[in-house]
Amino acid sequence: MRGIRGQDRDLVYLLGLARKHRLTPKMLHDSLLVVKQQGRVQCGELEIQVRARNQQSSSYMFSVNGNTLAQAHLQDDSIGKLVELPDEYRRILRMEDEQAQSNRSSLVSEIGGLGPGLKGVSFKARVMKKSAVRAVTSRNGTPLLACEVTLSDGTGEIPLPLWNNQISEVTEGDVVQIQNATVRRFRGRTQLSLGKKTGVLTILKQA
Repeated sequence: MRGIRGQDRDLVYLLGLARKHRLTPKMLHDSLLVVKQQGRVQCGELEIQVRARNQQSSSYMFSVNGNTLAQAHLQDDSIGKLVELPDEYRRILRMEDEQAQSNRSSLVSEIGGLGPGLKGVSFKARVMKKSAVRAVTSRNGTPLLACEVTLSDGTGEIPLPLWNNQISEVTEGDVVQIQNATVRRFRGRTQLSLGKKTGVLTILKQA
C-alpha cells in the first residue's frame, strides 16, 4: 500500500493481510479480538494465534493450511482502527481499487462468454453487419445519429451501438479492438456499451 507506509506500519500490515486473504478489515479486527481471549481462531483461510500478550500490544502468528506466513507484534490501537479507517487510508484503498479495476479492463474476453453486468470487457472482433443510420433524440432532447454494428470473434456475436462521429469510422468487414466496454441488457437484448470517458474502439484492419 504505497503512500501511507511509515505512518502506521501495523495498520498498513493488517490492511495488506486482509486484502491478500479476501477479508474485510472489520472481519480481521473481530478475529484479532477473539484470538486474544481464546488463543487461536480461524478467519477464512487464515489461522491466527496469539503468542504473547502485553498491556497495549500483542504478538500474533498467521498461518494458512498449517504453513506459517508471518509473526507480527501489533499495537492494540492499530487493530482498533480497522473498524473505522482514517480518511487517508480510505482514500488510498479507493485508489488501489480503481487501479485494480483499470488493470482488469485489459483482460481479454470472448464474446461467447459475455453476459449482462460485465465491465472492463476487451476483445478483438470483426464487424459482420452495420445497420442503417437513423436520427434519434436523447433523453435531454439532444438530436443524435445512431446505428448498430454486429461484432463477432468466432465464439459468438454481440451488437454495439455507434453514435455520431463513430458511425463513419466503422465499416462492415473491419477488424476492431474493443477496450473497457460494459455488457448490458437493453430492451430485452444483450449488447455492448462503450462509456464516453472509458470505452475505446480502435480499427485494427480496415475492410
